[in-house]
Amino acid sequence: MGGTFGCIGTPLTPMAAPLFLRQLQHIFPQSHVDFFAAPNIQDSSTLDIGDWIALSLMIDKLRVDYQHFIVIHGTDTLHYAAACLHHIFAQRLHLIVTGSQYPLLEHTGQAQHPASDAWQNLNFALAQILHIQAGVYLSFNQHIYQAASCYKTHTQDLQAFFGTSTQQTHTIDSLNMLPKLHLQHIEQARQIRLLNYYNVPNRPENIVMDLQSFRQNPPHILILQAFGSGNLPNSPALQHTLQQLLDTGCWVILSSQVLQGALSQQYATGSWLANLPLVFDPHHSQADLYARAVLLYLCHGQQRHWQQFWTF
Repeated sequence: MGGTFGCIGTPLTPMAAPLFLRQLQHIFPQSHVDFFAAPNIQDSSTLDIGDWIALSLMIDKLRVDYQHFIVIHGTDTLHYAAACLHHIFAQRLHLIVTGSQYPLLEHTGQAQHPASDAWQNLNFALAQILHIQAGVYLSFNQHIYQAASCYKTHTQDLQAFFGTSTQQTHTIDSLNMLPKLHLQHIEQARQIRLLNYYNVPNRPENIVMDLQSFRQNPPHILILQAFGSGNLPNSPALQHTLQQLLDTGCWVILSSQVLQGALSQQYATGSWLANLPLVFDPHHSQADLYARAVLLYLCHGQQRHWQQFWTF
């Protein structure tokens, strides 16, 4: 799908797909491995949910002949792609998403990059793909994780991701969206506006002013990145503003800036949020939250009681 793995030149730019696949086939000449270009190949920071739906529909067609897939993806949104694929495919196939911090080829595209982690990451994914249970996974730097659990934690280090190990018995539920997806959903998904409001220590009246600025043209989905276990300043004005946004049809989802742990309303500063018809995210990862929110909105965005579709 592009990304650093298949980039060449200065600045780094995705290599033309036919040329790169020819080089890839030369480096990995195994007879049991076939290579395909994704529908859209570009830097992963410019990809979105529509691209991952298009990729999923392509993979679904390939399932006539294949059951094991490795997706080479840029690292900027690799964990978002993995979470989306998890919620689309569930356990229908064996799929690993991987990438690299350095390109497979040196800057001219004629020979392998001498210090790249791309070779090792793809070899590791190839070694794992026939032994993992059916499902979607993220693999990087000799580690393999549950796809919807991952965070990118470093911009340069080879150990760029962490997540829930596949050895842990608890697995993240999948929305199993594949039967509901069609070609028209690619563009529909791109029209969904999601606002991720990251709270910092701030007076509640300032938060109210920020959120009121969206009342005339509210986002389809508002994610509130709260403190701790899901706490925000206790303010009647803030509660009223959030209710107004909910009344417009905006989905309001409460999450936390803290990377791990459950949400709760045990503190007075957060208990008031339970009085609003919003959703408390199960908090597997921010990528999981994004995938879950956008895919559910795609199918149930106009439903009045949308909260019932938020599965845990």
